[in-house]
Amino acid sequence: MAKTNIKEIARLANVSPAAVSIVINNKKGVGNETRKKIKEIIEKHQYVPNPSSRRLLFNRTNNIAVLSEKSTSPLKHFFYSEINTTILEECEKLDYNLVFASAGIKDGKVRLPNVIKSYDVDGIIIYGDIDIMVLNELKKFEIPFIVIDSHKKDKETLCVNADYFIAAYTAVSHLIEMNHKNIAYIGNGLLNDFSTQTFSGYKKALEESEIIMPLNWFEMDATDEQTAFNCMKKILSCSRKPTAVFCIADTFAIGAIKCIKSFGLRVPEDISVISIDDIILSQYIEPALTTVKIDKVEMGRLALQLLIKKIKGKAAENVTIPSDNLIIRNSVSFLQQ
Repeated sequence: MAKTNIKEIARLANVSPAAVSIVINNKKGVGNETRKKIKEIIEKHQYVPNPSSRRLLFNRTNNIAVLSEKSTSPLKHFFYSEINTTILEECEKLDYNLVFASAGIKDGKVRLPNVIKSYDVDGIIIYGDIDIMVLNELKKFEIPFIVIDSHKKDKETLCVNADYFIAAYTAVSHLIEMNHKNIAYIGNGLLNDFSTQTFSGYKKALEESEIIMPLNWFEMDATDEQTAFNCMKKILSCSRKPTAVFCIADTFAIGAIKCIKSFGLRVPEDISVISIDDIILSQYIEPALTTVKIDKVEMGRLALQLLIKKIKGKAAENVTIPSDNLIIRNSVSFLQQ
């Protein structure tokens, strides 16, 4: 099949090639009916003159950017891997190209990728918490955007979030149902609203069962697997040891399990471990991790759906997905008295 060109479009529309060029470049000189007819023929035959002309003609680029902080690439983050796959599949269905980019601050100035500065995207998806300076700079471009899994409260920003209070409450309630009353906590005190939600859920479950924990079982310095290992080491160095530990993320739980084993203890026979996320590694570690699943596929699907609404000028509202899906595996056991 021959490639469609301006001459062929002109023949089908019964106009001159010059008229087609005028429409492509969004210039005056063609009547509204003729302009509409030419555009319809271009759409029908999927004629793509070049990216810049297409942008002028249809006021769209068919590009969507996934933006993350320069320091944390979503391509390397276990939590975002499922979201990446979902968004990519949904973009393909809708004939959108997915562009991965990063933003950050250097020498006190916000650095945005060229794909945004040149307005070569129709919309932007942001992962997690991004610096407020970057967010404010981004707003100046007036390109529709949505944030997935933000832990910062901003009523003016469209976002899709999980309910980490419910997730933590579900996890700790399960431990209590399994007869555990000595439950340590490994979290991160720097994650603001996220830490507040998870600790509040943990605390609520304990309060309902009138359980009080010693302060030296609370560790708030975990940022990754290794620091979670160190947090667990501090807990196990106490004179009295917990029978279970709740971690606010699967990566923290993996570090905790490694530490417990390094002390010659067994999971779950000596100490049960539970967490939140259900990243892909959770089912492959030994023992397989009991966790509360955050539906990352649904987060990605909803985020793109809402972003497309914004791109089309339609109203879109924030969504918080259900977050109480307990995935029972092998890292928690019933405590025999």
